[in-house]
Amino acid sequence: MPYRDETFELFIAALKEKIPERGKLTNKLVEILMIEKEAIHRRLRGEVPFIFSEIANICEQLGLSMDSILSRESTKCRPIQLKMVDYVHFNEEDARLLENFLESLRTVKDCPNSEVGGALNIIPQSLCLGFIHLYRFYLFKWRYQAGEDPFIIHYKDVQPPQRLREINQQIIEATQEAASTYLIWDNMTFTNLVNDITYFTTINLITPEEKEIIKQEIYEFLDYLELLAARGSHENGNKVHFYVSSITFETSMSYVESPEVQMTMVKSFTLNDATSTDPKIFEKMKKWMHSLKRTSTLISESGEMQRILFFDKQRRIVDTL
Repeated sequence: MPYRDETFELFIAALKEKIPERGKLTNKLVEILMIEKEAIHRRLRGEVPFIFSEIANICEQLGLSMDSILSRESTKCRPIQLKMVDYVHFNEEDARLLENFLESLRTVKDCPNSEVGGALNIIPQSLCLGFIHLYRFYLFKWRYQAGEDPFIIHYKDVQPPQRLREINQQIIEATQEAASTYLIWDNMTFTNLVNDITYFTTINLITPEEKEIIKQEIYEFLDYLELLAARGSHENGNKVHFYVSSITFETSMSYVESPEVQMTMVKSFTLNDATSTDPKIFEKMKKWMHSLKRTSTLISESGEMQRILFFDKQRRIVDTL
C-alpha cells in the first residue's frame, strides 16, 4: 500500500512544482541521493517513504524550504534564504555557496529565452569583478561593516583570495551567457559610491593615493559600461538592455530565469544575497522589475543623447572624488 500523509504529499508536490518533467525529476533525485532509479520511483509512488536525511539533502540541493512546504496553502508567506558568504575567512563552505549559485547561472547558456535582470543601487559583482580595485573597495566595505576584526581594517589589507577570484571569473562568464540581460540603474548609484569612498578616505582607512587609483578605475568602469550600453550586447552577441531609473531603489534586486531555474536575489549587507527559488516570489519580482521600465529611460543602442548625458553626469560625479 502506498505511503501517504499530508507532509509527504506536500513534499512530492513541491518536487513536481520545482521540476515538472518526471524524467528530469527522477534523474535529479538519483544524482542527489546517489541511489538507483527504481528506488527513486518507489519513493515518488509512495511505496517507500523518504527518510529525513534524504528530504533535508534534497531541499538543500534544490533550494527548497521545509517551512514553505509545510505551509503551502498560505500565499502570504514565501521562503527566502540569506546566503552568508564569509569574504574574510573564505573557506570550502563559502566556495560551495557561490558554486551552487554558479551552477544555477550556467543553466541560461544556449537557451533563447533565458534572462538575467537587475534593479541596481549598487554596482553588481557580475559587472565590477573585472575591475580589481573597485571590487576590493566593496570587499573592504563589507569587511569593515562586518565588524569582526579586533582592529580597524584598512583598504590596503583587503585582498580577495585566489579561489574567490576564480569563482568570480566564472560568474562573469556565466552571466553573459543569458540571451537577454536587463539592467535598471538607480540614478544615485555612483553618487553613493563616491560618498562612501570619500568617507573612508576622510577617516584615513583609504589613503589619498589609493583613492586616486580607485577613482581612475571607476572612470575605466564607466567607459566599459558606456561601450556596453552603446553596443547593446555583450561581446558574444547576447543582448543587454540598459535603463536609468527616475526613482530610487531601497536595495538591489535581481533574477535569473531559464527553463530549469527561476531564482530571485535581494542584495543584503553589501555583498550577500537573500535568494529564493519560490515561483511566486519570482513571478512577483519579475513583474515588479519590468514595471520599473515605465519610470526609466532606455539608453542602450538607440538612446544616444540620453546615454551621453547620463555618462557625462556620472563622470562629473566621479570628478568630485
